Amino acid sequence: MISCVKQKHINDYKFRYHAWQIKKNPPVNCPDVMNMERVEKVSNTNSIPRPILHSLKKLISKDFRESLFSLLLCTMGDLITGIIMGISTSSLQMLPALIVLIPPAIGMRGNIFASLGSRLGTSLHTGQLSPDFKGKILKDNVNSSFILTILMSIYLGIIAAFTAHFLGMDVNIIDMILISLLAGVLSAFFMLALTIATAFFSYRRGWDPDNVTTPIITLAGDIITLPFLFLSLHLVIGMGGEAKLALFYIFIILGVISIFIPFSKLSSQYLKKILIESTPIMLIGGLLGTFSGSILGNSFEGLIGIAGILTMMPAFLEDGGAIGGILAAKFSSALHIGSLEYSLTPPKEARKMFLSMHLIGLIVFSLIGIFAFFISKSLSVEVLPLHEMIVISLIAGEILIFIVNFMAYYASVISFKHGIDPDNVTIPIITSMMDIIGTGCLILVLILFGVL
Repeated sequence: MISCVKQKHINDYKFRYHAWQIKKNPPVNCPDVMNMERVEKVSNTNSIPRPILHSLKKLISKDFRESLFSLLLCTMGDLITGIIMGISTSSLQMLPALIVLIPPAIGMRGNIFASLGSRLGTSLHTGQLSPDFKGKILKDNVNSSFILTILMSIYLGIIAAFTAHFLGMDVNIIDMILISLLAGVLSAFFMLALTIATAFFSYRRGWDPDNVTTPIITLAGDIITLPFLFLSLHLVIGMGGEAKLALFYIFIILGVISIFIPFSKLSSQYLKKILIESTPIMLIGGLLGTFSGSILGNSFEGLIGIAGILTMMPAFLEDGGAIGGILAAKFSSALHIGSLEYSLTPPKEARKMFLSMHLIGLIVFSLIGIFAFFISKSLSVEVLPLHEMIVISLIAGEILIFIVNFMAYYASVISFKHGIDPDNVTIPIITSMMDIIGTGCLILVLILFGVL
């Protein structure tokens, strides 16, 4: 099955051309190769130039630098999101049920557009797509992203409303659906442009899109999604009953059209494959994200009393998901070009990446605790002592990385083995599970420290 999928994505000519690029300039044109000896096997070359073998350590170091840079940038941006959370307490008190929608709404943006970035990265690496903003593959990816945004926004609004009602919160299902849809559609325009630009420009500059796309999209997703959620909240609350119903029916019609598009003659096989493989995973992911929102809902009173934790929450969750996204994107590219094959135990190259993520986590999650503390102080909101903020973030973050390492590896190789494109399913699985696991880890550590 692996050989069939591999043949579908890359023919022998492209493998030989890819090997030629490696020989010519390995750090610039092939930053994604984790094991040069595997490329030798797949491309049927007899030998690999010794400088390439000697540059493996340099390539790994380059991956580390690129990943750390993008995750630090992501952390800085996520703390801006934390500021929004900290100063938006009054909006949450106006509609407490919104806190149930926040994790799955943020997660949905990551699922859809990080997966888009991963698919673009794989297509660029395999030569199926050139970074010139043209082509049928790019068009199908754009269309699938908008269709998934509409469908998932409706779905998240419904399940968030029922979850909030189950928790005893006062909620109107039409309001929740409209808030979810407005925030989703408005943010999709910005997210789509940024995802394509990040993948193409990083590739042109010799960066590996797998190292930078997911963290950048995570960063933008948080900064863009939360303001649009609160903006949509005020817009919907301020609407009259007739205006709400009219807008609601318009979105429902668009949703119905989106459901039937994959089965129409207008859809290409590639578009159908994206939608058919992505939708079930994202439906499950939305449910899991809403469950993590219910955890926040149950802890709402405790968290609202310590706004410093709310400042930390977006950065903590999204950096955990971004680390998983980096691993998933790199594993997917490696599987497609043939430099990684299925193994019951993670191979040496994968274990090196695991260790790299733990080392990066020591830096990133320590900074999350530090920045959350000082931002909370600057906003004059209640916050734990500095050392407790650092220790809580660091312990919960390293536990999270340990889990996501194995999730990324096994989700990628198992899906690829069964003929499913990892770009369509692995990142949604990881980011959705990270919402619930990350929230659970953080809440658990807070309980152990006696904060909740």
